[in-house]
Amino acid sequence: MVPLAVHSYYSLMWGTCSPEKICAAAKKRGYRRLAITDTNNLYGLWSFLKSCKRENITPIVGAELTDSETGYRALCLVKNDQGYRNLCRIITRRHIDAVFDLKSVILTHARGLVIITQHPELLTQWHEAGITVAAAVSGKPDGTALRLRKTSRYLGLPMLFTPGSFFTDPEDFKTHRMLRAINLNTSLSRLTTEDTTSPDAWLASASEYSRRFAIWPDVLRATEAIAEQLTFTGPCHGLVLPPWTDIQSNNADRALRDVIYKGAIKRYGDDLSETVVDRLEHELCIIKKMGFSSYFLVVRDIVSRSPRICGRGSGAASLVAYSLGITNVCPIKHNLYFERFLNPGRSDSPDIDIDFAWDERDKVLQSVLEQYKGHAALICNHVTFRPRMAIREVAKVFGLTEREIGRVSKRLPWFWRKDHTKEDFFQKLKQLPELSEFDFPKPWPKIIHAARDIIGIPRYISVHPGGVVVTPEPIDNYVPVELAPKGVPVIQWEKDAAEENGLVKIDLLGNRSLAVIRDAIANLRNNNTVFDEHFWEPEDDSATQANVAKGNTMGCFYIESPAMRMLQKKTKVGDFEHLVINSSIIRPAANEFIREYVRRLRGGRWEPIHPLLSDVLEETYGIMVYQEDVSKTAVALAGFSHADADGLRKIMSKKDKIRKLDDYQVRFTAGAQAKGVRNDQIAAIWNMMMSFSGYSFCKPHSASYARVSFQAAYLKTHYPAEFMAAVISNQGGFYSTFAYVSEARRMGVEILSPDVNNSDILWKGSAETIRVGLSSVKNVSSETCKRIVSERKEKPYNDIVDFLDRIQPASPEARSLINAGAFDLLYPKENRAALLWELACWKRFRSNRYGAGDLFNERMAAAKPAFPPEKKRARLRQEFSALGFLCDRHPMMLYADTLKKLKTVKAMDLYRFIGRHVRIAGLLITAKVVYTKHGDPMEFLTFEDDTGLIETIFFPKTYRRFCTILDRSRPFILHGKVEEDFGAITMTVNQAEALDVAD
Repeated sequence: MVPLAVHSYYSLMWGTCSPEKICAAAKKRGYRRLAITDTNNLYGLWSFLKSCKRENITPIVGAELTDSETGYRALCLVKNDQGYRNLCRIITRRHIDAVFDLKSVILTHARGLVIITQHPELLTQWHEAGITVAAAVSGKPDGTALRLRKTSRYLGLPMLFTPGSFFTDPEDFKTHRMLRAINLNTSLSRLTTEDTTSPDAWLASASEYSRRFAIWPDVLRATEAIAEQLTFTGPCHGLVLPPWTDIQSNNADRALRDVIYKGAIKRYGDDLSETVVDRLEHELCIIKKMGFSSYFLVVRDIVSRSPRICGRGSGAASLVAYSLGITNVCPIKHNLYFERFLNPGRSDSPDIDIDFAWDERDKVLQSVLEQYKGHAALICNHVTFRPRMAIREVAKVFGLTEREIGRVSKRLPWFWRKDHTKEDFFQKLKQLPELSEFDFPKPWPKIIHAARDIIGIPRYISVHPGGVVVTPEPIDNYVPVELAPKGVPVIQWEKDAAEENGLVKIDLLGNRSLAVIRDAIANLRNNNTVFDEHFWEPEDDSATQANVAKGNTMGCFYIESPAMRMLQKKTKVGDFEHLVINSSIIRPAANEFIREYVRRLRGGRWEPIHPLLSDVLEETYGIMVYQEDVSKTAVALAGFSHADADGLRKIMSKKDKIRKLDDYQVRFTAGAQAKGVRNDQIAAIWNMMMSFSGYSFCKPHSASYARVSFQAAYLKTHYPAEFMAAVISNQGGFYSTFAYVSEARRMGVEILSPDVNNSDILWKGSAETIRVGLSSVKNVSSETCKRIVSERKEKPYNDIVDFLDRIQPASPEARSLINAGAFDLLYPKENRAALLWELACWKRFRSNRYGAGDLFNERMAAAKPAFPPEKKRARLRQEFSALGFLCDRHPMMLYADTLKKLKTVKAMDLYRFIGRHVRIAGLLITAKVVYTKHGDPMEFLTFEDDTGLIETIFFPKTYRRFCTILDRSRPFILHGKVEEDFGAITMTVNQAEALDVAD
């Protein structure tokens, strides 16, 4: 017996088990061959193939296709390469065709497939068309099965036993029911038998299936016989590179050489140095040998569609890419390691990531999809149940309200670790400091246990942020394609599976900082400031370097996080090379090495961990910083080849790395011992290499981003108003608009209120002022913003009634504009309550305009009442409500009298109190929760007052006490000790309380 109708959890919201678990269960139950036939997809194909190889099981590739109109179903099993291509086409048609007819599509694409169905009419038609077809019986031999048996005998077709399985064990049925209830948005009690599969749809042993179907032993034998014919064990396309054609009929190698040297001359001048030529020839030789010339030419064509890009990733180590304009950092000047990108032993595809301005990326992507229509699609993401989603969805099945659910789900930290979802899930949840005040009444214990069982199960597929695949043949020859909700084509595999099948992706991503730089420069030119980008070398500007060294980089892409700014303050260096190091060493697993790096950088003595690594790690003070340091170390210390060393580097970021890492460690240890390295040195070096687990960066990537960082830092240093206006307008960055407004004010920039006659939609900077953009006024739609700007081109607004008549805003829009101060220049001495009265009168006039009576002069008849003086705090509170910040002052200034009595210390004065316990007051602007080595949560929080930023640390004990009260809606009084570390000032908090002051 061979199971031919097994469904994994990629049969979305039906199956409960991963291909890995299914294959392990099949091995344990004695199966040598196995098919996973997920419904209308091949999402899990590569996971299935790898699991079969691990368990020494022969895979059978296939899928179950359904017809939603007729209810027809058929198993499609692959016999050969042609069958695989046809299966991909059938699945693609199933997802893309407006009207899908299973019967006719199978007639067109059946070659190379075995089609199995339980519908007699389909058996007959497909058999008469010469298709390899068999009858399927999935349950007990009942009357329906008997009629199908007669049909198959009449046609001379085999009948197969294909019991459907959706889980590996009987107890998984409850998880299946939960998934079905979530999918149908109903409760468990309302599920019908049609809504779920049978309770016995689990993967039984061969002996159990033989017992169930002992009455027809010939059917079991026929099933075995068909399975033996299915020898296809997975596609093998090799590397699938994008097509390239040249109007002059040059081949790709010759064309690439021509454009490279032209580009190199643009970069370096007519007289190319021997170093440049040798490097180009070296790279060209490898590119030609590996067949990647067309790939570079296609990427060059894509980047030419936008004037401002950032090529990054390991591809930035290529001088060829730099000469083509794909990247913007010279790999020779910055000593970038080309073999990290391409080497002759590398079997997987190269990876070039291209950033475009975030608001230009979709247009570029659409142009690529149109140019290569039918040959291009985006990569997908398989979105799985995370703890928060799982708890929320299960709670809805149990009938809880949104408010009840939010009490738990909203307090779950986003950083929840996967190993917390095992048997102790409920205990771990109850131990979370964020939920310390929640006692988990019934039915919460049941909800938590049910949620635990679905964590990690795929929920739906989404679109990868920018990975696109372009193929020489129609793309559905390689992989099934479907349409994402936004209408773009996506392949059914995630990036790792795509790469394993040889599909070479090109990442076309959106980057807000590129738009910030673009808009800041445009703002300068609108202000008649001459700015020439052609010879712009911001990393050589001493003033910019000084600001970077001080950590004054809020708003500057890639280097504005609190951790990065603190590191800059500790290192006190702002040159390009050190910024590349600093931005790479900031990674969670490297914390223990960061302090040692700073010590060495500041002049502390150090020796290489081993003489063999003295040259390899010299530029990073003997510490591994970049991904390629792992590869270089493996080559120098353990004698790895470049390909094997790159394999070690890659496996560190994989989900299933433990098993393979053990093998690499054995080889690494043996190789290092053979070179005379001591065991304690090997252990220390391996530990440093393991700090690259999870996410880390290669030097070319960090260098590419450091270039963008320096451009941003330069603009902030020399043109703060224009730069900060662009940062806020693009709604991007690490911080909120409130924080960026405060930063601009600290730089001496005056924030001008929004104004109906002067504000544009976006923020605009000029000299030492920034005018708030209309888009930042809450409740005002983008269409209304456009009307305001367009309408005033004819003539400015005379007063509020003129504005209301011409714009016709909704009441909430008009109220927000009034409260934000958008009419203050028209009414410099007017109470804002009077403007709200004008709005009320206008609304009344408009509602009565077409009623009975003489209303022509009605709005002139009402006399404006005398309004009492406006309370300053009430006015500012309304302004803050409309904008999220105050234009003329920091909100903490409103508490000046109270804070004076409390004797709080200002942020700018903290350096005077190092080693002392003080009291400070501030508003929370950002926070990051991390885990200690013991698994306890703690938090780094940044507060600000009217003088500066305050970096604070809440260690686990303090975090547990105060994490539930901290939010961004109110100021806090913090008590703690001021600490100093290499010149960076922080405060270790031991007590926090809300600052509550009456009006």
